[in-house]
Amino acid sequence: MLLRSWMLETFKQFTFEAAHQTPPFSGLHGHSFTVCVFMHGTPDPKFGWSHNLDHVEAAIDCIKKRVDHKYLNDVEGLEVPTLENVTSWLLNELSQVVPGIDRVQVRRGFEGSAEGCTIHASRLRIAS
Repeated sequence: MLLRSWMLETFKQFTFEAAHQTPPFSGLHGHSFTVCVFMHGTPDPKFGWSHNLDHVEAAIDCIKKRVDHKYLNDVEGLEVPTLENVTSWLLNELSQVVPGIDRVQVRRGFEGSAEGCTIHASRLRIAS
């Protein structure tokens, strides 16, 4: 039997499409968002995983339904849907249903011309 005393980092990626505006800086426009959720945990002795990704995907699907093909300004908590606020909102919402989230990264745009934001949950807890 392997001794599994290390910490795993697992991730789950998903995408969504949404529109928003941030007056006075921008008018109504949309983005293709790519989200990567990173989780830390100790390996399960039988399966070796720290997170059952089927369970993580089910939690993500519930939250994704709230933002995919939506006007983000109308989503509760995202009245000012900057990239940073969207990332923070996703971290907060996902952390309530998925234990062990370390960080959330949100990217928008295409490879070679993308921009993004990463928020680390552990750093937020220290700063609070």
